[in-house]
Amino acid sequence: MTRPGRTSARLTASLAVVALIAASCSGDGGTPLASGVEPGTVMVEPDPSYPVYTVNVYLTDTGFEPEILMLPAGRPIQLILREGGTTEHHYRVKGLVAAQLQWISIPEVTEYDLESMSPAELLARGIDLEAMDDSDPDHALHHLGPTWAPVRERSPAGIKPLGTEVHGYVTLGSTDAISFYPVNTGRFEVEDVLFPEITGTVIVFLPPEG
Repeated sequence: MTRPGRTSARLTASLAVVALIAASCSGDGGTPLASGVEPGTVMVEPDPSYPVYTVNVYLTDTGFEPEILMLPAGRPIQLILREGGTTEHHYRVKGLVAAQLQWISIPEVTEYDLESMSPAELLARGIDLEAMDDSDPDHALHHLGPTWAPVRERSPAGIKPLGTEVHGYVTLGSTDAISFYPVNTGRFEVEDVLFPEITGTVIVFLPPEG
């Protein structure tokens, strides 16, 4: 049972995302693709030695803000999608090859869940209380935080992002985050799969060495 006079503690997406994100930016060379791509396109290797480059995009009812993103090839990117509209919106980058693609995963667990669910039920939701070695629900909730997962669940509209595309979505009051390395240079169209009239552009450039 929840303790009297105390509201259930819940991890919120916006705070959890902020806690997980690091910002900064900066380049690396690449090798030309053999065939099947536009002239001038190159592929690069992911380079984790550089700091994470964090970019924020608002998904609104009238478009993406900003409409155009510039990303350095081969650098670690955290793309933060923020809700700026009144309904579900998607951000799907077509043709971009993303290495080590992951989505943020935030446990939605209350104090009541910790007290009422069995260890097996909690484990199925990604919470291992035994490993946490913590019997105090408040303390346990405090330590539960976001993780990165190689898949993204279906949206409320029933659309599931593929595990091979930079594709996230937000609903009213939510935030999404995607971690990846863009490894092919070029200009890529972004679409909102629910609203085809909403489009954007991602430009992946080859940054200078050093």
